[in-house]
Amino acid sequence: MSEILKRKHLFSIFLSLFVMNCALAQFAVDAGADQTICPGDNVILGGTPTASGGLAPYHYAWSAAGVLIDSIANPSVSPTDFTIYTLTVIDDTNAVIGYDAVSITISYILYVNAGAGTSFCLDGSDVIGGTDNVTGQGVTYSWSPLLGLNDSTSPRPTASPILTTKYTLTAAIAGCPPKIDTVLVTVIQPPPINAGNDITIKEGETATLHASGGFFYQWTQHFTLKYENTADPDAEPIVTTDYFLYGTDAEKRCHASDTVRVDVVPCNKVVFYNTFTPNNDGNNDTWYIGNISKYPNNRLEIYNRNGKLVYKASGYSNTWDGKTYLGDKLPAATYFYMMDLGDNAGLFHGTVTIVD
Repeated sequence: MSEILKRKHLFSIFLSLFVMNCALAQFAVDAGADQTICPGDNVILGGTPTASGGLAPYHYAWSAAGVLIDSIANPSVSPTDFTIYTLTVIDDTNAVIGYDAVSITISYILYVNAGAGTSFCLDGSDVIGGTDNVTGQGVTYSWSPLLGLNDSTSPRPTASPILTTKYTLTAAIAGCPPKIDTVLVTVIQPPPINAGNDITIKEGETATLHASGGFFYQWTQHFTLKYENTADPDAEPIVTTDYFLYGTDAEKRCHASDTVRVDVVPCNKVVFYNTFTPNNDGNNDTWYIGNISKYPNNRLEIYNRNGKLVYKASGYSNTWDGKTYLGDKLPAATYFYMMDLGDNAGLFHGTVTIVD
């Protein structure tokens, strides 16, 4: 080959390489523009074109969170949350690689919701609406029905209905369809607590109260009550007294209250009760005689069934706890009493039973 031909051949090779290098130097990758879409929408990734320069055909690899999702230039995706898509492109020489990334943001309305259901007692309240419901994101809020809400346009209003209510939230943002969601607010009605009818007794007598409608009870004026945490306590007022009853349902969630009056008619007559339970449980532990405090000069004697004196007291004041006057515990049995009220007020006798 002549020297001239050699030079022409070398120049041709050099020119081809120069053109190829220039083309390779122009290799560009475009993943497309960042976008915000509505929940559930599809979006096309990539540019127009997605790759240029280099040596076609191109080999595409789209991935999200390190997972390959597609291998075409312009895939269609439908992300459910904010996602960054990474694009890697290799030209046909396998020597030129390009990278780009694009982020797809879901409209903030995605995170808006009516919140979890709630329940409370009548006259209670709670905040409804999801914790992501906020102002300043371009979302407008509208709640219905209006009854029981402090602000029907608040992202998270306070609900205080008097009946169980399903609230509907309609949230709107520019460019997307409105989002509708509901939440159930359950109102637990109070138990039908009833303290019973008013009662009239004579001074010195005991009245048994009767509660109903609840499961757990607590009575006030406990200093004149026995069994105050039960439905049927014994009341021993010396003057007319109003008793307040507090009761709850079985789950102790909700409560209600009621009152009952025990009218006391003044009376000087002593009232002998025929049983007591001296077991140190705080209820009925001593023998009670109504109105005995009006006769401070009284004298009391207690005998067993064999006629043996087991207890005696002067100025008895409802303190006999079932022991002898020497301090020995007496067995459960029926005993005989003799009571002299003193001052010629009268003599009384009868039986009293100690119950285990």
